[in-house]
Amino acid sequence: MRIRAIALGLCAPLLLAAAGCQSEDRFSSLPDLVPVSGTVTLDGEPLSGASLMFLPVGATKGQTCYGATDASGHYELMVSKEHVGAPVGEFEVVVNKWVMPDGSDFPKDATVPPGEAGAKELLPPHYTTEGMSKLKATVPAGGGEINFDLSLKNG
Repeated sequence: MRIRAIALGLCAPLLLAAAGCQSEDRFSSLPDLVPVSGTVTLDGEPLSGASLMFLPVGATKGQTCYGATDASGHYELMVSKEHVGAPVGEFEVVVNKWVMPDGSDFPKDATVPPGEAGAKELLPPHYTTEGMSKLKATVPAGGGEINFDLSLKNG
């Protein structure tokens, strides 16, 4: 019994250190990131309060990149708060816009998922569903601006 306690005492710090390093190492294999921003419109008007995911496809290396639109429909991509930008390559893009039954935006600081809060997806599945989205993007070397003009009128 005493040997187990000693072994645990010796191993626990190593396991904790390894767990702490794991979160740091999560981003250590990221390819170089380039700045990517743009504007999302819906039927010609800026789409505020939408979230974007750029999912790498094909030979593109890296993790999913995220962005959120402001009141003017503008977004900037990041992998995390500390890792801004996106890797060069090809992406499937998913855009979501959740609204409450009264038409207001789903609160960003909500503690429950949109569906549980009664929110509904404003956009059709061909924009919102991974694997079905018709939105594609190419991030060029050096980054740049990638805009999306979405429509509810003609799909």
